[in-house]
Amino acid sequence: MAESGKSYWIRSGIQTIFERFSVLIFNFGTLLILLRIYSLEEFGFWSLFLASTQAAEQAKNGLVQNGLIKFLATSKEDEESRIQTASLILNVILSLVFIALLIALAKPLSVVWKAPVIFNLFFIYIASYLVLIPMSHINFVQQGHLKFKGPMVAGFIRSGLLFVLVLILFLNGTVIPLEYLAGFQVLAIIGATLGTYYYGKEHLAFARDVDWAWVKKLFSYGKYVFGTNLSTMLYKNIDTFMLGYFINPIAVAMYRVCISINNFLEAPTQSIAQVVFPQGARKAKNGTKEDIKNLYENAVGGILALIIPGAIFLLLFPKFVLFIVGGDKYLDAVPLLSLTVIYALFFPFGNQFGTILDSIGKPKINFLFILFSAILNVILNIFFIQQYGLLGAAYGTLITYGTTFVLHQITLNYMFGVKFWRAIMKVPSFYILAFGIIRNYFNNKMSPQSDILTDTVEQNDQIKTDKLVK
Repeated sequence: MAESGKSYWIRSGIQTIFERFSVLIFNFGTLLILLRIYSLEEFGFWSLFLASTQAAEQAKNGLVQNGLIKFLATSKEDEESRIQTASLILNVILSLVFIALLIALAKPLSVVWKAPVIFNLFFIYIASYLVLIPMSHINFVQQGHLKFKGPMVAGFIRSGLLFVLVLILFLNGTVIPLEYLAGFQVLAIIGATLGTYYYGKEHLAFARDVDWAWVKKLFSYGKYVFGTNLSTMLYKNIDTFMLGYFINPIAVAMYRVCISINNFLEAPTQSIAQVVFPQGARKAKNGTKEDIKNLYENAVGGILALIIPGAIFLLLFPKFVLFIVGGDKYLDAVPLLSLTVIYALFFPFGNQFGTILDSIGKPKINFLFILFSAILNVILNIFFIQQYGLLGAAYGTLITYGTTFVLHQITLNYMFGVKFWRAIMKVPSFYILAFGIIRNYFNNKMSPQSDILTDTVEQNDQIKTDKLVK
């Protein structure tokens, strides 16, 4: 039986947040090394490559992941092997399509971005894309069973192994060509696949024959999520692509350093989304609009409580952070970092909007919103980058975030009665809850009281904190 209730949220939340933050820490360590061994132009090349390949990876995952998780979470057990087999076939087909697309775009993009090395990097990445097929499938199956340890281990190994390989060569004084760095990614994904298989093999089940009806059903559900993820990646990276086209890879490097710093703030958003999605699917089947409203408001409030302290710190000390991360050559990006930090305040609202709509079976609405946002961001970036240069990318994207936020809240209020200020008002309650948990932990560690008395105190404190959250 699938786990639910408080224990589900605690266990799943800890595992997914650990995975996201471990990935961020390792990626941040890798970033620190790359910023010191590569010139601004070289780091700009690598940033354009990462933005492109991550868009391809996330777009494919969008078509496969949410459909598989939703149907595993809501379908009968005797259908599971057919669903998994159909999902894997769909995964393979889409991967081959994207590989063909990467091959076709490798040369044109290397010319447009004035980055010849992009051509070689794309061809090396094809090996990564093939290895991602089994890794992603095993991860998605575990998420469909509300198990997150395997994906946590996979993320840890993938980012950690890449960091270790880069660190060893850096300490040895070895020059790391960008092509080698792309090759290291392949090795890291292989290690991650083995790690997630260890924890997820018990949940794998395949049918002897392919049920093409399920393939069609998964594709039909996932096509809007695919469009959503592709539009989202374009939405988030169009400013990077346009800086490469309108200005140069050096401008890309300055911008991507700020975005990389902001990724620390976005981590809780992505972590909680993984936990919310399967719960949203269950509530859509068995719950009410009030349940969905509470799920959204609580998720957003919790995420805001996590990111607000970091956002304040970055707004107060942008120069210090940039100096620590990239050194003197990135200090010109101080105004840019201050602008991009404001993005983070919109992340929880937009991300959970998409998560809720996808989980309740309305991915088409989410897709249309993201498509609108992507088109608006393209238009605004074309105008603002040509008018204001590097800062123009931040202006255009920030206006897009603000516009989308307003439209999201109007829609959620109409569908479920969501009030965005209620999510904001929950933030202090999460701080009080966290303080209570920490206080009880240290009190119990130091107290010689009996287990019965300790349990009684914990139960009383939990009742108080539950009232505060409500």
